[in-house]
Amino acid sequence: MADPFPWITYEAEACRTSGTSRGPSREYLTPEAEASGRTYVRLDKSGDYIEFEVREPADAAVIRYCIPDAEKGGGRDMDIELLVNGQPRRKISLTSRFAWIYGDFPWSNDPSLGKAHHFFDESQDMVGPLNSGDTVRLQVGALGPSDYVLLDFVELETIPAALPRPESSLSLTDFGATPNDASDDSPAFVACVEAAKKCGATIWIPEGVFRLNGPRMKLGGVRIQGAGMWRSKLEGPGTMFDGTGEPLHVADLAIFGTVDRRVDNIPENAFHGNLGDGSTFLRIWLEHHKCGLWTTYGTKNMLLSESRLRNLMADGLNFCDGTSYSTVERCHLRNTGDDALATWSPTTPDAARQPSTGNTFIGNRIQFPWLANGLAVYGGKDHRIIGNHVEGGVFSGGGLLLSSGFEAIPFSGTIRAENNTFNDTGGDCYIGQAIGSLWIYALHSDIEIPLVIDGLTIEQARGDAITVHGPKTAKGIRLANVTVNGAAGHVIRIYPETSGRMEVKALRAGNYGGQLVENRNPDNFEVILDPPAAP
Repeated sequence: MADPFPWITYEAEACRTSGTSRGPSREYLTPEAEASGRTYVRLDKSGDYIEFEVREPADAAVIRYCIPDAEKGGGRDMDIELLVNGQPRRKISLTSRFAWIYGDFPWSNDPSLGKAHHFFDESQDMVGPLNSGDTVRLQVGALGPSDYVLLDFVELETIPAALPRPESSLSLTDFGATPNDASDDSPAFVACVEAAKKCGATIWIPEGVFRLNGPRMKLGGVRIQGAGMWRSKLEGPGTMFDGTGEPLHVADLAIFGTVDRRVDNIPENAFHGNLGDGSTFLRIWLEHHKCGLWTTYGTKNMLLSESRLRNLMADGLNFCDGTSYSTVERCHLRNTGDDALATWSPTTPDAARQPSTGNTFIGNRIQFPWLANGLAVYGGKDHRIIGNHVEGGVFSGGGLLLSSGFEAIPFSGTIRAENNTFNDTGGDCYIGQAIGSLWIYALHSDIEIPLVIDGLTIEQARGDAITVHGPKTAKGIRLANVTVNGAAGHVIRIYPETSGRMEVKALRAGNYGGQLVENRNPDNFEVILDPPAAP
């Protein structure tokens, strides 16, 4: 099985540079708070650079950066030059169009509203062969007085060989699509889908970038295959698809939208709605949508595997509204504007009001959600959260939230979270109380089922490591084999408005700034440590 995380990361602050390293800082509404390790390098003089030696051969780069917004919002463009062993290799295009939002939730593109945040975006570039020991330099050209480039890191990887066209498939180019130009390939895409449904053929997306400028499309009952997520790409405002209730199979391609703000009454998601029984999304790359995938009632037995969901305005994926027995595994999510991975059972009037049941998040890596949590479960039944790593929440960002909020259908069955690691998460939150890296929130209904958390590791929590909030009861919390290595606040904090019971077995904690247990409602909430805390 291929490595779903095949890159090596070169942190800018660890490189040689003529620029200035900034950070670390967790202060909200600063670039430092959103950067990897809360630190980046600022290049603000003509000719400024970072450079480093390549540790393993590669031929592709992802660069995480920030450049200034246009004076009135809406983005601007710049270039940065990549040099290899002192020789210019290529210019890399940077844009601020998909970053820089302002004001209060759900945000705006108007700089006059202040409160700027969501600073960083990424470029993805095939840069040609790089050998171990090569020196790579990223260098800015002539800069104006207010110009700068903030570099967070560079990721280098080797692109797999192009996959072959499946036999008896229908190619997008057979229907008039032309890659790597400005023409609208939406009519060709629609025609190819219609033909494939009639004959049962696979849709082939060959190498190249294909523009979809038309309206969002209904899509289901077909197989779509690309040559690889670095090689085949659908791009443009028309890269948003509504499920038809039939299964959909998509593999080995990238889908990049053009969403640069958040409007919650418009489903500007890459994939949205009822995706039927047994849909698969394998090795896909999604960016610049509101959400990557938002599934609704009728979706079951869905699989998202070995994929990348990055730089989104809201959730990476939400198994919503009765979505059941579905799995996200071995995926990488970064810079999501809401929960990176969530499952939610809403009781809102437009929902089916069926519990999402038996969903699983396993073996995923999540970085820097700029609003909300790495992992979140809002009601429902029998979900499993296993072997995930979350790092670097920015605001209202726990590693894992287990919540009866957002008018969720009450929990039933058992919720299990096993062998997860949360690093540099938790802290300030929209609810007006600081949250833990593990955040349990009994808001709209009592949590009366077992919440079984086993094998949890919390490192460098921004505030408390574990918090329980009310006003409802949470009485089935069972923690075992929990390690806390660093917390600015308490290891466990029980807020006064909740009631219930928590059992904690084999707790190991060190380097925390408060108490082992801060129980602010001891008359109504019982915390049992086994073994008991040392005197």
